[in-house]
Amino acid sequence: MKSVDLSIIVPIYNESHRLAAGLEGLFAYLSQSKLTTEVLLVDDGSTDGTAAMAEQAAARHEQVRLIRLTRNRGKGAAVKAGMLAATGRVRLFTDIDLSVPIATADEFYRLCRDGNDIVIGTRKITTSNVEVHQPRYRELLGEVFRQTTLRLFTPGLTDITCGFKAFTAEATARIFAQSVIQRWSFDAEILFLALRYGMAVKEIPVTWRNNPETKVRLAVDLPRSLMELIRVRWRWATGGYAKA
Repeated sequence: MKSVDLSIIVPIYNESHRLAAGLEGLFAYLSQSKLTTEVLLVDDGSTDGTAAMAEQAAARHEQVRLIRLTRNRGKGAAVKAGMLAATGRVRLFTDIDLSVPIATADEFYRLCRDGNDIVIGTRKITTSNVEVHQPRYRELLGEVFRQTTLRLFTPGLTDITCGFKAFTAEATARIFAQSVIQRWSFDAEILFLALRYGMAVKEIPVTWRNNPETKVRLAVDLPRSLMELIRVRWRWATGGYAKA
């Protein structure tokens, strides 16, 4: 079996209207990349034509695999399934809209190979390049979640929800085997565990373009996410996660 340098994990859910464009961008990257790369499309129980389209892509491209979850469980569950099924020495997850240019994966791979356990994108420092912002109300509500999480869970980091993160295979196995949060706040959980385990987490400024078709429903997902954060702290305090 050929060794894989980089695994790219892409959670998808009811993406039939924009899957083709996302795949085109991924295939363009694969065609020019010097890394041995695989793409894992993880269908999170789609009810439209997404799974069929992804299956066709996997049949045409040997570097593409499809994982299908039988029901919609959430982005966190889809990312976990893909990360643990991947075979790459470095495993990166991103969104199908490629809000962060996929070519950025090269730098993330290099930084992981240079000794960082985890490399994450940030939109929140001066050298970041946010080309298209979210609507103001979404930015304000998202900031409430960000500040709460940074102060209580991930001190020292600036942007935990940017959907562009890379992990070494070893970090993947340790963290995702423990993760339980299946929806929006899964990023907070995996980075909380990474810091508690003493892993080297490096933040990198990225170019980012907001896609208005986000599936995050702040009125529902923000309160639920805050409850999930409480669950994470409770599990840690009561021994629900491995401490070593």
